[in-house]
Amino acid sequence: MGDLLFNHRFPFIDRSSGANIKNWMKILRKIRKHYDRDTLFIFGHARESLKITGTYKDLKAKFLKKLLKYTKKQIKKGQSLEEMSKIEIILGAPEWQGREIERCLKAAYEELTNTAR
Repeated sequence: MGDLLFNHRFPFIDRSSGANIKNWMKILRKIRKHYDRDTLFIFGHARESLKITGTYKDLKAKFLKKLLKYTKKQIKKGQSLEEMSKIEIILGAPEWQGREIERCLKAAYEELTNTAR
Protein backbone atom coordinates (compact mmCIF):
# COMPACT_ATOMS: atom_id res chain seq x y z
CA MET A 1 0.00 0.00 0.00
CA GLY A 2 2.99 2.29 0.34
CA ASP A 3 2.10 5.80 1.41
CA LEU A 4 -1.65 5.20 1.15
CA LEU A 5 -1.65 3.60 4.60
CA PHE A 6 -0.01 4.68 7.83
CA ASN A 7 -0.61 2.45 10.86
CA HIS A 8 -1.60 4.88 13.62
CA ARG A 9 0.90 7.44 12.48
CA PHE A 10 -0.01 10.74 10.86
CA PRO A 11 0.23 10.41 7.07
CA PHE A 12 2.23 12.67 4.81
CA ILE A 13 -0.36 14.36 2.61
CA ASP A 14 1.75 15.99 -0.08
CA ARG A 15 -0.53 18.69 -1.46
CA SER A 16 2.27 20.19 -3.56
CA SER A 17 2.34 16.92 -5.52
CA GLY A 18 -1.43 16.82 -5.92
CA ALA A 19 -2.50 14.82 -2.86
CA ASN A 20 -6.19 15.16 -2.04
CA ILE A 21 -7.67 13.66 1.13
CA LYS A 22 -11.12 13.06 -0.35
CA ASN A 23 -9.61 11.25 -3.33
CA TRP A 24 -7.34 9.30 -1.00
CA MET A 25 -10.44 8.05 0.84
CA LYS A 26 -12.09 7.10 -2.48
CA ILE A 27 -9.04 5.07 -3.49
CA LEU A 28 -9.07 3.21 -0.17
CA ARG A 29 -12.79 2.41 -0.67
CA LYS A 30 -12.04 1.04 -4.15
CA ILE A 31 -9.25 -1.11 -2.77
CA ARG A 32 -11.60 -2.50 -0.09
CA LYS A 33 -14.08 -3.46 -2.81
CA HIS A 34 -11.40 -5.16 -4.88
CA TYR A 35 -9.78 -7.32 -2.17
CA ASP A 36 -11.45 -9.76 0.20
CA ARG A 37 -11.58 -9.45 3.99
CA ASP A 38 -8.74 -11.95 4.46
CA THR A 39 -6.18 -9.89 2.54
CA LEU A 40 -3.12 -8.78 4.50
CA PHE A 41 -2.02 -5.27 3.54
CA ILE A 42 1.47 -3.85 3.98
CA PHE A 43 1.52 -0.24 5.16
CA GLY A 44 4.02 2.34 4.03
CA HIS A 45 4.63 3.42 7.62
CA ALA A 46 3.69 2.48 11.19
CA ARG A 47 3.98 4.16 14.56
CA GLU A 48 6.90 2.85 16.59
CA SER A 49 6.16 -0.57 18.13
CA LEU A 50 3.27 -1.28 15.74
CA LYS A 51 3.17 -3.68 12.81
CA ILE A 52 3.50 -2.50 9.25
CA THR A 53 0.75 -4.89 8.21
CA GLY A 54 -2.99 -4.62 8.59
CA THR A 55 -6.36 -5.92 7.55
CA TYR A 56 -9.39 -4.91 5.53
CA LYS A 57 -10.69 -2.91 8.53
CA ASP A 58 -7.59 -0.75 8.51
CA LEU A 59 -8.52 0.56 5.05
CA LYS A 60 -11.55 2.47 6.37
CA ALA A 61 -9.58 5.73 6.54
CA LYS A 62 -10.95 6.57 9.99
CA PHE A 63 -8.30 9.18 10.66
CA LEU A 64 -8.77 10.90 7.30
CA LYS A 65 -12.53 11.18 7.88
CA LYS A 66 -12.02 12.58 11.38
CA LEU A 67 -9.34 14.98 10.12
CA LEU A 68 -11.63 16.49 7.50
CA LYS A 69 -14.57 16.64 9.91
CA TYR A 70 -12.51 18.40 12.59
CA THR A 71 -10.95 20.86 10.15
CA LYS A 72 -14.28 21.71 8.51
CA LYS A 73 -15.86 22.34 11.92
CA GLN A 74 -13.01 24.63 12.99
CA ILE A 75 -13.16 26.58 9.73
CA LYS A 76 -16.90 27.13 10.27
CA LYS A 77 -16.08 28.45 13.77
CA GLY A 78 -13.73 30.97 12.15
CA GLN A 79 -10.51 29.46 13.50
CA SER A 80 -7.28 30.05 11.65
CA LEU A 81 -4.96 27.21 10.71
CA GLU A 82 -2.60 28.29 13.47
CA GLU A 83 -5.37 28.16 16.08
CA MET A 84 -6.63 24.74 15.06
CA SER A 85 -3.09 23.36 14.92
CA LYS A 86 -2.67 23.65 18.69
CA ILE A 87 -4.27 20.25 19.27
CA GLU A 88 -2.27 17.06 19.69
CA ILE A 89 -4.90 14.51 18.70
CA ILE A 90 -8.03 14.47 16.54
CA LEU A 91 -11.19 13.82 18.52
CA GLY A 92 -12.44 10.32 17.75
CA ALA A 93 -9.03 9.16 16.50
CA PRO A 94 -6.75 9.30 19.56
CA GLU A 95 -4.67 6.33 18.44
CA TRP A 96 -3.10 8.44 15.66
CA GLN A 97 -0.24 10.22 17.31
CA GLY A 98 2.91 12.11 16.56
CA ARG A 99 4.32 15.56 16.00
CA GLU A 100 3.12 15.65 12.42
CA ILE A 101 -0.50 16.60 13.17
CA GLU A 102 0.16 20.17 12.02
CA ARG A 103 1.15 18.88 8.58
CA CYS A 104 -2.12 16.93 8.30
CA LEU A 105 -4.21 19.86 9.47
CA LYS A 106 -2.48 22.14 6.98
CA ALA A 107 -3.28 19.74 4.13
CA ALA A 108 -6.93 19.44 5.23
CA TYR A 109 -7.23 23.21 5.66
CA GLU A 110 -5.79 23.90 2.22
CA GLU A 111 -8.06 21.31 0.64
CA LEU A 112 -11.21 22.60 2.32
CA THR A 113 -10.45 26.28 1.73
CA ASN A 114 -8.96 25.73 -1.72
CA THR A 115 -5.79 27.52 -0.71
CA ALA A 116 -2.10 26.75 -0.53
CA ARG A 117 0.37 28.23 1.90
